[in-house]
Amino acid sequence: MQEDVRIILTEEGERADLSGAYVVEASPSPGAAGAIALNYLIENLKPVKLGEVRSAHFPHISIVDDGLASPPKIELYLYQNRDVKLVIISRNFPVDSSEGSYVVAKRLHEFLVSRGAVNYCLLSSSRITGEPAVYVASHDPEDARIFLNSGARLSPSIEMLPLDKLASYMFFLYSRRRGAACLLISETVSYFPDPMAAKRLLQVISKALKIEVSLEKLDQEIEKHRMLLEDLQRGYGKLIPTREEKPSREPFYIG
Repeated sequence: MQEDVRIILTEEGERADLSGAYVVEASPSPGAAGAIALNYLIENLKPVKLGEVRSAHFPHISIVDDGLASPPKIELYLYQNRDVKLVIISRNFPVDSSEGSYVVAKRLHEFLVSRGAVNYCLLSSSRITGEPAVYVASHDPEDARIFLNSGARLSPSIEMLPLDKLASYMFFLYSRRRGAACLLISETVSYFPDPMAAKRLLQVISKALKIEVSLEKLDQEIEKHRMLLEDLQRGYGKLIPTREEKPSREPFYIG
C-alpha cells in the first residue's frame, strides 16, 4: 500500500545527505508543547525544506493558514551545523485510523533510515509528577543518555504515553525495527497551549544536540500567555489545577 503514501522531494531533498541526522517530531498532546517547540525551531533555525508527504490516509479536511486553505500534509525540513543534522517532521493534524497511521509511519521510517537518519526524538507533553521538568522515555535508557545529561529526567513509566497513533507507530518502528527512539515529555499543568512547557523542551534538546536557539520571542509569548490565563481565571474561575490536584483521567492524546 505504499502507493497510498507519496514523499515528494524538493531539489534540496533529492541531494540531501541525512546520514547521522536526528529526526525530531511532535505528537498532539495536552499543552501542545511539542508542536509549539517544533514550530519555534522551524521559525528560528530556518531549515531547508526537503519535501512533503501526501497520503490518501490523511483526514479529508482543509487546513486554513493565514486565510489560505490547503490539504493536510506532512513537511520535512533539514537543519545542519558543524555539530548536528536535524530532520524536522512538521504536521498539524492527527491520523485517526490505525491502518493509515501504520502505512504512513512505515513509509516515513523506511525513507529516513534508508538515508541514514536512524535516531528519532519525539516531543510531547503531559501531566507526569506535577513538577516542572522534562522527562525522557526509551526502551533502552542508554539511548536517552544524551538527554539525561542535558537536564531531562528518566520518565517513571512508559505506559500510556501521550502519543497519537502515527507517532506511536513511528516510535515503535524506530525502537523495534531499525534505529533508536526517545520520547521527551514536558510537564504541563493545563490542556491549554503551554509555551513554558515548550521552552523546557527546547532547553533540553538544544543543549543535547548543540543547537543555538534564542528563546527571547518565546519568553514574550510566555508572558502573554500568563496574562491571558490570569484574565480568564478572574472572569471564569480557576481553569488550571494546582500541582496538588490531578485530573481523574488523562486523555491518551488530543487531536
